[in-house]
Amino acid sequence: TIWGGHVQFTTPMLFAISFVSMFIIGGLSGIFMAATPVDIFIHDTYFIVAHFHYVLFAGTAMAVFGAIYFWYPKMFGRMMNEPLGKLHFFLTFIFLNGTFFTMHVLGAVGFPRRLADPYHYETFRHLLPMNRFMTWCAIAMVLSQVIFAFNFIYSMFFGKAVGRNPWNANGLEWMAPSPPGHGNFDFQPVVYRGPYEYGSPETDKDYYPQTEPPPEEPAKPAVT
Repeated sequence: TIWGGHVQFTTPMLFAISFVSMFIIGGLSGIFMAATPVDIFIHDTYFIVAHFHYVLFAGTAMAVFGAIYFWYPKMFGRMMNEPLGKLHFFLTFIFLNGTFFTMHVLGAVGFPRRLADPYHYETFRHLLPMNRFMTWCAIAMVLSQVIFAFNFIYSMFFGKAVGRNPWNANGLEWMAPSPPGHGNFDFQPVVYRGPYEYGSPETDKDYYPQTEPPPEEPAKPAVT
């Protein structure tokens, strides 16, 4: 769908694509741990820490951020600032990978986890610059979330006011007011199709809302 689709690289889409890529990196690195000849060498190293954080932190965090940016206008009736959202994404993406991908490299050369001071052993002292790099990336990644917090609060009051369907989505929930009132809908919706009718030949638009009635077919001539 992504390869052949008309992709719009909005902030939620960037986070969604990032979630897929981060989860794949974490999943593929887990394959090595299932192979005993390899796991003997990487067990209890930073490689395990990197795999764990790519799957449970990188993947989850990117998905959560993408969902917040996507559902924000439906919750509050205002858009989050797009330039700030993209700045938040790129800084988070860069520093996240700077932190955890470096762990894969350290783990591959046997750098151990769960030691109070691995540099007590002279064998690992030449790896200190990489650990410093990871530390600065982790600090920068955390500080990048200040942009998100500011954007979240600022947009509540000063974000661009939007209507029901700012993303041109097909789902039924986007036919409700933003934010929805009691009972969600202010009209009785009638569903004509499924929620994934994008690029339908029945319309010139990229999207085709579930509540939009189909075009009337021309009357067929009577058969004599």
